[in-house]
Amino acid sequence: MPPRADDFWNEKKPRYRKYRGIRDRALADFRGFWEPDDTEAFAHDEIGDVVASTLKRLGLKQRFDEDQVKAAWHEVVGDFVSRNSQPIGVQRKVLLVQVLQPAVHYTLERMKAQILERMQARFGKEHIREVRFRIG
Repeated sequence: MPPRADDFWNEKKPRYRKYRGIRDRALADFRGFWEPDDTEAFAHDEIGDVVASTLKRLGLKQRFDEDQVKAAWHEVVGDFVSRNSQPIGVQRKVLLVQVLQPAVHYTLERMKAQILERMQARFGKEHIREVRFRIG
């Protein structure tokens, strides 16, 4: 039986490994893996698209940004208090603020309701439900 024409194209060809230059070998040794030949799947137009899709995939897009609270602290409490206190972060919807002096701590405890009201007006009640101060 003579070989069919389409068998000629389907026969197993010996596979040769692509030659990789010294640069590619050094990068692969540094990274611990070879870079794929086709990198089109990894190409993106803008870094903003990559960050947005990554945040969405990880479920972090809806997370509250604590850096906004730190940036707004000066506007909410005023100049003197912001120089003597600093927000540490938000944990379980509680804003933690570090205070330098006991006198400022006393003043902030008296202003606690006003500060909480202003922070909730700015960032929403679903993100901040309480403010706590500590001397340190």
